[in-house]
Amino acid sequence: MSGNFRALNFSSADLGKDITLLLMFEPPKNGVLFKDLFPLIDKRLSEVLTFTSAGISAATVEYTADTGFLVPQVHSGNLVAASNAQRCQTGQTCTLMTKEDQSSNYLTEAVAGDPGALQCVNKAARPAEIGVGFFNKAGNKIEPTLMWKDIAVGSTLAAQLTPKLKIYAVSDYKATELIRGNIQSPLLFEENLIALPSFSEWTVSIDLATKQVVISKD
Repeated sequence: MSGNFRALNFSSADLGKDITLLLMFEPPKNGVLFKDLFPLIDKRLSEVLTFTSAGISAATVEYTADTGFLVPQVHSGNLVAASNAQRCQTGQTCTLMTKEDQSSNYLTEAVAGDPGALQCVNKAARPAEIGVGFFNKAGNKIEPTLMWKDIAVGSTLAAQLTPKLKIYAVSDYKATELIRGNIQSPLLFEENLIALPSFSEWTVSIDLATKQVVISKD
């Protein structure tokens, strides 16, 4: 995990207006986007980032590559939290089970699986929602990144995650909110985090000619 750790520092100065940035990972190819696969705004990435109109603002984004599956809980139709989670790395498999009293689902510890993907087998009592996310640097909490709906009983979800981070300037989104459609804002940032150095600096500014938000590498 330590070799894949990345920290990105974003800063701004006297923007002239408040700017909110939405951070999300590019979804994998399996699943129909916005039908049975939903990206999530990544709370682990320093919340939805806000930069103020006056003075200096800064925020640091940390990526650990410490992946895992989770049993998602959807609140108010949108916000997602984890009721249960297990670490699962590429080449490992978790199993989703249902408690004997049928009260809830849970995940078993990861075991060796097929190389090239992290997998979760649904052996729960009924079709289920399964999420994937990243643990924080302390390793004591997982933040949801993607969620699949209606995974059939007996089927295996195989996820190949590329840590490609995308950033948009938006409004009216909350951390760990389900994204139910295409983002109606220009893409400002798209980077494979593994290709970046362990620490990088980025400046958030507004182009004086176009009035568009710009993110540039220092």
